[in-house]
Amino acid sequence: MKTGFVILAAGAGRRMGGVAKCLLELEGHTLLQRLLTQLQPLRGKARHDLVLVLGHHAEDIQAHVAQLPSGIAPLCVINPRPEDDTASSLRAGLRALSNDVQQVVVLLADQPLIDGPDVQAALDAFKARGHGIRVQVPMVHGQPGHPVIFDAQVRAALIGTPLQPSLRQWRAAHPEAVRLWTTDNPHYTRDLDTPADLEALVRETRWSWRWPG
Repeated sequence: MKTGFVILAAGAGRRMGGVAKCLLELEGHTLLQRLLTQLQPLRGKARHDLVLVLGHHAEDIQAHVAQLPSGIAPLCVINPRPEDDTASSLRAGLRALSNDVQQVVVLLADQPLIDGPDVQAALDAFKARGHGIRVQVPMVHGQPGHPVIFDAQVRAALIGTPLQPSLRQWRAAHPEAVRLWTTDNPHYTRDLDTPADLEALVRETRWSWRWPG
């Protein structure tokens, strides 16, 4: 089954001081590079099988992507209105994916602990889902996380219908088709929104860190 990946990185990072969070370096590699490296074995060879959605800080992030090895580089698309909501960024990513993608994995660019096995476990769970399930959301101790996975029919509904609902609206309208996948893996709900989040991560992992420049 062909899988497409969408990484959302369009935010302004205001709670982190207005920086591009995905350019934070941990142990010498940016969050974005770490994530792309982990996804490389899971993705297809075509560049439009993995889409990075940019908005705020697009120029800085594109400059970083241009320096990455070609084997892990994503297709970059820009949401011209990133201040709207994440739904508009997701739509931009979904439109840019290859047309023959059969399932979509949505990730956030500021998830510091997500690795290839985490994503594969989510894919395996989605493959084993029950009949009629079209969307899977990981739930860790009652908290929803990422990656969110959904099938081609949901993708088409989000970008190919006149009303173009958000994923949240689609889920609310089709609760019977949504699986809240219970897992105890904290990687799925760990992201970096504030300096306190970063301080906690460094304290727990003892990783070195720095902002570019």
